[in-house]
Amino acid sequence: MEQIVRWPSSASRKGFIWFGALGGALLCVLFAMSLTFGIVMLTPDRLLTVVFAPSADPIATAILFNIRLPRVLLGCCAGALAALAALTLGRIADDEEAHDPGWSGVMSLSALGAAVALTVAGSAQWSVPGALLGSGIGVAAFIAVQRRLQRTWQRRVARLSIAVVAPALAFGLLISDVRIATWVRWCLGSLEQRDWQTWSSVWVLLLVAAPVGAVSAAKRGLPWMRYAGATLTVATVVVAVGALGWIGQVAARWAGAVASSGAQRMIAAGLLGAVLLVGLDLAVRGAMALSPSLGLVSEVPIGALLVMLSIVSFLIAHIHRRRRDV
Repeated sequence: MEQIVRWPSSASRKGFIWFGALGGALLCVLFAMSLTFGIVMLTPDRLLTVVFAPSADPIATAILFNIRLPRVLLGCCAGALAALAALTLGRIADDEEAHDPGWSGVMSLSALGAAVALTVAGSAQWSVPGALLGSGIGVAAFIAVQRRLQRTWQRRVARLSIAVVAPALAFGLLISDVRIATWVRWCLGSLEQRDWQTWSSVWVLLLVAAPVGAVSAAKRGLPWMRYAGATLTVATVVVAVGALGWIGQVAARWAGAVASSGAQRMIAAGLLGAVLLVGLDLAVRGAMALSPSLGLVSEVPIGALLVMLSIVSFLIAHIHRRRRDV
């Protein structure tokens, strides 16, 4: 009999409502701060001018509506979908864990698919079906590793190998056309230069991935539904912001402490994913704005920060397990 992913049932319905209210308020605060904070500060009076008399301050209007608003909206959607992807992979694996869509290799293969499509077709519009195809192959590989390999360390090595090799192959494809920025956007992950053009590529995927991903993350569902949910959510995140999968795993795991049902887990994980991604993006932009002379690039990719945080987190967890076993 199939085993449902079980999380700690420690939160009452009232407690979950309080969590949702506080999380929603925090997300609103981070959203507002992301619109105002940056290299060019938009003070409250400038924001009011943009809202009520946009022609009076065209520079602030362009910054707010053409640069920061689409970026923050993408961050919210991508963070939530990354969490749904982690939950869905946990249901597919049936091992009571939220799996990192990035280090499991699924997002890496999705980014590789986008790079192959771009290289072969020569047009960015083919990157979306390429990401979908790569994501589908990645989920299939995830399932194969889960079923064929019995030991945990074998599965980790296999998935880590995919997560490392796929970006290297994508780099080899894109370096010939000097598309390093494209590689960073897809394989490493970054919210830099995410504008309404990015939305034009992702909005159709988002409309389909959000409901399918929510159902597959919240309920038992059929195997094909879980496969479709993982494929669509991973591809949407990659097209929107790149392979920022670790945030999804963190959000999905933390959601278990405040939820007692599948629907609550799904809502809590999506909210936490949005809060974490928008918050980290705000922190990175704030650091670059306060100390621009420390960097050789306009902005540190948030994916680089997540890679370092995930490695440190893994090492700390490994040391903790070793000490506990002794």
